[in-house]
Amino acid sequence: MTPQTVNLLRKILLFAAPAVVGIALALIVASPKDTPALLTPSVTQPIMSPVVDPRLAYVQQQLVTSGFEEAEVNKVLTDIRLQIYPLQTVAHKTPNWTLIRRKLYSSNYVQQGKNYIRTNQAAFDKAEQDFGVPKGIITGIIAVETEFGKNTGSTPTFNAIYSRLNYKKPEENWRLEAERLIALSKYCLQSNLDCYAIKGSYAGAMGIVQFMPDSLMNYGIDGDGNRIIELLNPTDAIPSAANFLKKHGWDDDQKRALTSYYGSSVGYPDIVLTYASLLAK
Repeated sequence: MTPQTVNLLRKILLFAAPAVVGIALALIVASPKDTPALLTPSVTQPIMSPVVDPRLAYVQQQLVTSGFEEAEVNKVLTDIRLQIYPLQTVAHKTPNWTLIRRKLYSSNYVQQGKNYIRTNQAAFDKAEQDFGVPKGIITGIIAVETEFGKNTGSTPTFNAIYSRLNYKKPEENWRLEAERLIALSKYCLQSNLDCYAIKGSYAGAMGIVQFMPDSLMNYGIDGDGNRIIELLNPTDAIPSAANFLKKHGWDDDQKRALTSYYGSSVGYPDIVLTYASLLAK
């Protein structure tokens, strides 16, 4: 059964009689593409109103087992704004590292980086003091990722990750995307935010430092103390990026830490390191 069919059935069945929902759910979960054994966590809480999409049902179960109220979880997972985007919209896009180098290494862009540091001096100084990551490195990350916050993405993050989750084949590691959806849901529920109002890249990365939701939950820093980690805010985003690099071995191997940040050793680590050296001149 295709993801589009499952999604359509889910929307239709939200308004169906409970008995019909139960029968349809049993048929879909029994699909060979997603076996029930894969969707059952080790410790579960009873779900009174399970969602139809089996992979989304896994997300629902994990959230309820984590202690979130089922009604709150279902409000997010059955929102009418939930949709699957075309594959080409959320597919991986390979960066043109040659063009990125040319742009970042220009005198104009180096000056922009220096200006950005001056504008956010306090946040950079504190992050460098707390985590030992030079301000030029974090500036380089922000420059490459979002052009100093000018291009943080316009795709609703929840739908981007949900789409990628649905396009994963059964033999692929679809749980990685599921865990990201779980992390984003936790963030929204804990911070009392509308999940569908959060926007980011085609891949689901958010804010000026382009964190995936699991990185946000694991390494995000509330720099201004308002109890919400806001990755569009440099006061939160700068120390969050520094914390990520610190936890990924910055003190021992800078290139490896930057590779972990981006997910590839091609282009990214050397460009960030070189840009940081230009900022230091």
